[in-house]
Amino acid sequence: MTTHLWVLGAALAVTAVTNWRSVLRGEQVVERVTKPLVVVLLMAVAWSLHWEGRVPGSPELLPVVVALALCLVGDVALLDSTETRFLVGLGAFLLAHVAYIWAIVGMAPPGGFPWLLLVAAPAVVLLHAKVGRDIVRHSGEQKVPVLVYQLVLSALLLVAAWSGDWLLLLGCAVFVTSDAVLGHDRFVQARRWAPVTVIVTYHLAQALIVVALFR
Repeated sequence: MTTHLWVLGAALAVTAVTNWRSVLRGEQVVERVTKPLVVVLLMAVAWSLHWEGRVPGSPELLPVVVALALCLVGDVALLDSTETRFLVGLGAFLLAHVAYIWAIVGMAPPGGFPWLLLVAAPAVVLLHAKVGRDIVRHSGEQKVPVLVYQLVLSALLLVAAWSGDWLLLLGCAVFVTSDAVLGHDRFVQARRWAPVTVIVTYHLAQALIVVALFR
């Protein structure tokens, strides 16, 4: 890793922790600045990892940048909790997952049987049965977009498992966890610990995915 990548990584870590602290303490001004900044720094990290030496089998940069840009739109939309902004955020993140699927499919095909699917597929079914179904049932008029979003997110997890990359699968699994907590908190039962859990797992998921794609 070069010096500027270390600097970017340090800036990303400090900004993320500052954002987590702002969510925990309810510091809205700090949150509004640091939340989108985290994704901007992740885009810079992705660009740097890609151009410093693309490893064999890594994806093109474009779909990853598109995914992160859509996540940035979703982050800004979800800074307020109105129904319209929630739907905008949901749509942006849905398209971001499609872009991540595009990136993963563009990687070198895995060799041998995708054994990770044997873990991911039952996990997807179990998660929907235990959590996803409740979220959809309680989402009212937003039931259809929420269900579609869950299906696309599940497809991302399965594609990550198909790739055979355990770190990528871990990142996508943490993303699923973040969204499951968010959906349950919004539609089923609000919990005090949910907002900070959502943002911590979301940032960790994004970092894991970017590193897995370009490491």
